Amino acid sequence: MGGSVARTLARRAPRTTVFGIDPDDDRAALASRDGVVRARTLADCDPDGAVVVFAAPLDVTAGLVRDTASTWSRAVLATDVCSLKVPVIDAALRSAPRAAPVRDAPAEAASGPGRPHPALAEATSRPGHPPPAPARASAPHRSTFVGAHPMCGSERSGYAAATAGLFDGADVWLCPAHHDAPLGRAEAFWRLLGARPRTIAAEEHDRLMAWASHLPQLLASALAGTLADAGITRDALGPGGREMTRLAGSSASMWVPLLEAARERDARALAALEERIGAVRRMLDEGDPTALARFMEEGRRWTSPTD
Repeated sequence: MGGSVARTLARRAPRTTVFGIDPDDDRAALASRDGVVRARTLADCDPDGAVVVFAAPLDVTAGLVRDTASTWSRAVLATDVCSLKVPVIDAALRSAPRAAPVRDAPAEAASGPGRPHPALAEATSRPGHPPPAPARASAPHRSTFVGAHPMCGSERSGYAAATAGLFDGADVWLCPAHHDAPLGRAEAFWRLLGARPRTIAAEEHDRLMAWASHLPQLLASALAGTLADAGITRDALGPGGREMTRLAGSSASMWVPLLEAARERDARALAALEERIGAVRRMLDEGDPTALARFMEEGRRWTSPTD
């Protein structure tokens, strides 16, 4: 995700200076060849007037948001790409310092200090989207953080998997950390990357993701393990089977913190799936083609509701 942000900015805002922090030297070298300036710490990136994007596993992101709050709070926008939002938003709210009012000047984040990109400046002027009201000087816990979750990507990870068109047409959920957070700037930033911003409360987002993201991942991993137990290799699968198991190639280091944070919701979703699979097994055991047809038709209608 982070690499795709860098590559997309290179394509859509080529005058932008992009800094990157990655502990892996090989990945950092790949990014440097694309013009990304490697930094060791966030403070080295001079975040004043910039956009800060955290693109790391959930536990790492939450820790970075907590530990670097005094730095990212100087940016015009700080955001992330994690697929759970409550832990990240909590980290931002607990760590963000009290700050001066939000400036009324157009955001400069996408192209560096002193070079406001038109797409970000648009956040203060496009029809139907008035600029956010400036925070009062007495407002506590003012935050520049707006959590984000782009609904795109693949099972691959690392800079080598980054693409400049990853966000084209993709929905991105936005969760402001505070009512004074710069939602308009976040919308403009993600539009600059080609995404379609949608706003949602962090708690509702995480409830939705247990079903829409975590359950498909767990099902794909379980299916891959079941096929492996039966001695079936991926080469034996057709296109449908390969697509069904594609997510099984996802990184455990990325997913385990997410599954741990959402374990109760994920367990409930799995229980519902287990009940459905048990019902299908009984249909097969009992030789009930009518019930099987209803089961298949229900799934077909869900995938093609206009048929």
